[in-house]
Amino acid sequence: MADKAPEEERKEKKPKERQFVDAKTGTKISKPKQGGTGEATKALRDEMHAERAGNALPFRIGAVALWAVGIVCEILAILTSNGTLYLPGLSPVVWVIVFIVVDLVLVVIGSQLWKRANHIAPASKENKTAYWVQTQLGVIIAVIAFAPIILLMLTNKDMDAKSKKICSIVAGVALVAAIGSGIDYNPATQEDLDAAEASAAVLSDDGLCYWTPFGKKYHFNPDCQYIKNSETIYAGTINDAMEAGRNEGCSGCTVEGGTDVLENSSPEDVAAAAANAISVITGGATGENDGEESAALPEAA
Repeated sequence: MADKAPEEERKEKKPKERQFVDAKTGTKISKPKQGGTGEATKALRDEMHAERAGNALPFRIGAVALWAVGIVCEILAILTSNGTLYLPGLSPVVWVIVFIVVDLVLVVIGSQLWKRANHIAPASKENKTAYWVQTQLGVIIAVIAFAPIILLMLTNKDMDAKSKKICSIVAGVALVAAIGSGIDYNPATQEDLDAAEASAAVLSDDGLCYWTPFGKKYHFNPDCQYIKNSETIYAGTINDAMEAGRNEGCSGCTVEGGTDVLENSSPEDVAAAAANAISVITGGATGENDGEESAALPEAA
């Protein structure tokens, strides 16, 4: 990478001419989506929210369907354990374990689909209760899918002690696993995504942002001081960054007046850094030096 010019020389350079590209179609857009409080920008945000909700809907439908089938498996396990349902071929204990395992698989997959939907169309934090329910619904479903069967197992007087112990342990392990998979450890909010997209429209060259494998923040400048020496840099849309758990922007290159915003950077260095970024959209490296060793700076901004 080329040596940095002195600060005074860099300021004299003509700011890089920026263009805005729709990340989905690849076509140039003349009026990027920006934030604001006016009716026009409110209507634009509402349009964006509706579009995100539409994109997330298939994942939500899939999650609900899997959760519903999982709860049916729970009911079958309960009916089998108390002798109401008889199934040939296997002992009642084995059938109960089979139903619990199938229930767990369905609940875990459903939780992953639900979390993906939340990253595409996150909930608004205006209503804290609704936000928590939507964000952590996988945890709620996990409790519904396994807590009743554990309780009924422990109070079942018709089941022998050994079978009761085995089934209760399996159900308990399934409950812990389901809760762990249902927790969203890096939830975003609708407001986070709105602010990030508004900033990207103003400060990003092409609507893309950048992040590193271990960094916690996204960047609009691929040559930002906090990631310029990282061996691996990913490039993608704001939604890609949010899905990767990067919900917060770098204070150096994603805010107005930051020390590393693109307009203060060398166009040549920015182009070189962007060329070596790995695109999460195409799934391949876009440069020739992706494997080059370099020492990474900590992401403090």
